[in-house]
Amino acid sequence: MFQILTINSIIQLITAFAAISTIILLWKFREAIAVRFLIYLEVFVSIWAIAYALEFSTPHLHEKIFYSQLSYLGIAFIPVCYFFFTTTFSQKYHLVNKRNIFLTTVIPIVTLVLVFTNESHKLVWEELSLNSATNILHYVHGLWFWIFYIYTFSLIGAGIFNLISSFSNFTSYYKKQIRILLIGSLIPVFANLIYVFDLNPIPGFDWTTVSFVLTGFIIVLGISRYNMFELVPLAQEKLLDTMNEGVLVVNANGIIEAANPALLKIFNIDEQHSIHCNYQQTFKAYPEIVKLLEKKNTNRLNLEILNANQLNYFQIKLSSITNQVGQLNGTLMVVNDVTSIRATEVKLKQKNAQLIEEIRKNEKLIDDLDAYAHTLAHDLKNSLGVIYSSSDIILEAIKDGDISQVQEFSHVVKDSAMKTIDVTNELLKMATTGHGDVDIVAVEMDRVYNNAVNHLTKTVESSKGNIRVTTKWIDALAYAPWIEEVWINLITNALKYGGNPPDVSIGCELTQNSMVKYWIKDNGDGIAKEQHQKIFRKHTRLQPDKAGGYGLGLSIVKRIVEKLGGTVGFESSGKKGAGTLFYFLLRSA
Repeated sequence: MFQILTINSIIQLITAFAAISTIILLWKFREAIAVRFLIYLEVFVSIWAIAYALEFSTPHLHEKIFYSQLSYLGIAFIPVCYFFFTTTFSQKYHLVNKRNIFLTTVIPIVTLVLVFTNESHKLVWEELSLNSATNILHYVHGLWFWIFYIYTFSLIGAGIFNLISSFSNFTSYYKKQIRILLIGSLIPVFANLIYVFDLNPIPGFDWTTVSFVLTGFIIVLGISRYNMFELVPLAQEKLLDTMNEGVLVVNANGIIEAANPALLKIFNIDEQHSIHCNYQQTFKAYPEIVKLLEKKNTNRLNLEILNANQLNYFQIKLSSITNQVGQLNGTLMVVNDVTSIRATEVKLKQKNAQLIEEIRKNEKLIDDLDAYAHTLAHDLKNSLGVIYSSSDIILEAIKDGDISQVQEFSHVVKDSAMKTIDVTNELLKMATTGHGDVDIVAVEMDRVYNNAVNHLTKTVESSKGNIRVTTKWIDALAYAPWIEEVWINLITNALKYGGNPPDVSIGCELTQNSMVKYWIKDNGDGIAKEQHQKIFRKHTRLQPDKAGGYGLGLSIVKRIVEKLGGTVGFESSGKKGAGTLFYFLLRSA
């Protein structure tokens, strides 16, 4: 009899040793949530086996009952650990939370309380008896035992369902691991059924703990043969978790094997709907990604993603993953956030464009001023020469007391000085209209026009011209001082080149594209067709013998109007007496 007792105790101690050995083997993989629950399970198995070994080591009934009660410190929580182990292994992380863990441990805790108070209610064991021949304790189970038993198998059944349901989502590599875990899961189930329904060769001996030795060996086989729980080494896993770049691993069957937090955040997807799912389903909102992973065109992609009302730019690159013999195993996708780089590039391009535009404007202004300087040099030289010569004559006349000559040449000096001032003013206009920005607002065109005419009162009187406005004024978006200068130039031009006397008509009209066309028409001889291309050129005078000036009037008009976002033009047949119509277009107010 002692030999049987010794063998039973040794078997349970071996079971405990196997459970502890499995814990030691799994310890280095403890960062994985599934492994943690598996470690807890093995801890409770070892508690159960040690208590069971102690039960077989004593021949006294009351001690056996005590050790049997202690065994429930392990038995009660094994199904809970198994359920959450399979739940995490099958990637159902949303079910693993404090609330669910607490709820699943309620019945085990109640069971423990009832086990240690069984003498007062007999809900767990209605009767206990010791077989002196085998030194084995026999139980007549009570109502709560069967409730706990059903609960236990419900959790184990749910765990097995977790593993089976994972087959449709996991790759062939994972499926091998699932088969191993299923075999390891079913062995303790069958062993417990043999014990509960008295089908074992040694009545009263619970083979469940012994079966966990085989379960442990099977898991060890899975670790050594298939690197179970080591698909991504922990160092690499931590590296992926801390990377700013998004990383995606897709196997040859199109199933996502791994996706780091950065990638999940970039594409706003959760781990539950990505890992072990087909990439086409996961990235259905991003058809560019699907096409890229299908490798229809290229292995690179630039992608824009609007997230939280912010447009981000990403650069995506694919790399093939091959095994040791060169066979294609899958695809690695790396996603880099290049938003800051793109923003810097855009700013540099904008700044470069601004600099180029500034350089162009400055070069144009320099060319204009240079050309104008050459054109006006002779006029300025003549005017200053007349002033200098007249000054000498005036000084001599003062000495001689010839007042009439002083008055005559004083007028000559005044006229020459006025010409010099006119040259300077036009030069300033040419320079100032090329620089700086102004506020473009709605202007009252009738007021601007009247101010311009008031400045030309003497010019109108001396030309004996007639100016009439033929339409009602329409306001436009512009800068009033510049538009006043436009009217002054156009009216002056019409009076100079009009008929004898000049007859000038002015008006405006609204075009179909919401622009206002302002026009001024004279009754002069018009402009010959061969001279049309010269009209808006700087320092150009088509009829210098008919009217003075410095050839900048129309070029200033063109510069101003274009600066305000408008256009200028003219219409002339070149026929004698047909006149010319100049116009400019501005945006309507």
